[in-house]
Amino acid sequence: MSMNSSDGPAEPDKMQARRTALMAHAVVAKLKVMGLPKELDAELASLSTDLGDLWSAQAELGERLEGFLKSASDWEAVGDGLVDMRVAIDHLQWHVRSVRRPMTRVTQYAYKQASET
Repeated sequence: MSMNSSDGPAEPDKMQARRTALMAHAVVAKLKVMGLPKELDAELASLSTDLGDLWSAQAELGERLEGFLKSASDWEAVGDGLVDMRVAIDHLQWHVRSVRRPMTRVTQYAYKQASET
């Protein structure tokens, strides 16, 4: 999400959402082309979504940090900037937790396939 210039309600960043979806799709495409079996489709769905969102959220955190450093040097601006970064960090944290299990399952499959070739 990005704030509009009038500091009103947050508006969706449709271009960033599209880039995130494209990144998630690229993960699916790569692994499916390599032959990831249908039995791992649920893991692939979670993995690709989480990786796409992590990729996007880290960029958002970077933008928030840069904005914080450029913001006015008053305590309200500091508080607002820290809250914005906390939201981005919480979003990252959620996806970090979520991605572990599907990533482990796909990683195990990858190493199994590697050992068989």
